[in-house]
Amino acid sequence: MEYLAYSYMYIEDERTNENFALSLPKSSFNWRKIFKSSAWLTLAGVTILLATVTQMQFASAEYASTNGNCLYIRTGPSTANSSVACVRNGTYIGETGSVRNGFARISSGRYRGYYAAERWIGNTPGRSHRRYRSGYGVGGRVTVEYGARGERVREIQRALGIRVDGVYGSRTINAVRHFQRRNGLRVDGVVGYQTRRALGI
Repeated sequence: MEYLAYSYMYIEDERTNENFALSLPKSSFNWRKIFKSSAWLTLAGVTILLATVTQMQFASAEYASTNGNCLYIRTGPSTANSSVACVRNGTYIGETGSVRNGFARISSGRYRGYYAAERWIGNTPGRSHRRYRSGYGVGGRVTVEYGARGERVREIQRALGIRVDGVYGSRTINAVRHFQRRNGLRVDGVVGYQTRRALGI
């Protein structure tokens, strides 16, 4: 019984729709009339260009380009912010974008979201602001620098007269730089041949 009711309902609906005609008003939009003058075309082109440019952000691949020291990657755009890494000269740090207080925000790569001092970043890998190679330290290939650990670092710390912990951190770098400055050596914070010889080790 239910089947018959649905069948009759369907048939009546079809009969009603046969005589029904939908008439929509014709559109009289003519884009050639609206954009007839070259001024409108120019305005439309400039609008599209500006809409595209406002969405772009400047970014370029950057490398640490220091004077022989490492580049500190910081949590914010100031030297008051803590350092999360010390990147060696010539190391890829990622793409940088906006600059605040002389610090560029890193927008890609390993250090994304952190900041680096703009004056110590460049777009050429392995380049230094000075002519000497920072990797060799002062006067030799065997160097001890930031991040090193172990007995050699302990020996340097004992010779400098600072607390011995076996980690070549910022305290050790500052002590080495002070020693190098006092003894007329090139101040780079790296213990190379000349610095070791002056320390007597």
